[in-house]
Amino acid sequence: MTNHTPCYVNEHQSELRGIKDGWYAMRPDGTLSFGPFSNRETCMTRIYQFVNWSASSALRRRAT
Repeated sequence: MTNHTPCYVNEHQSELRGIKDGWYAMRPDGTLSFGPFSNRETCMTRIYQFVNWSASSALRRRAT
């Protein structure tokens, strides 16, 4: 299972990375997985949904 954490990318960081500023889901290795989101709560909700989807997807693969 992935351990994504919310990460805020400010305006300066977004210019350096060439992405929009906002909240992103970050992997343990520091790469951004998905986003941007307008606020931390939305980002956390999407991380939670992704983790649940990943877990159920893994269970479906084992069942077949």
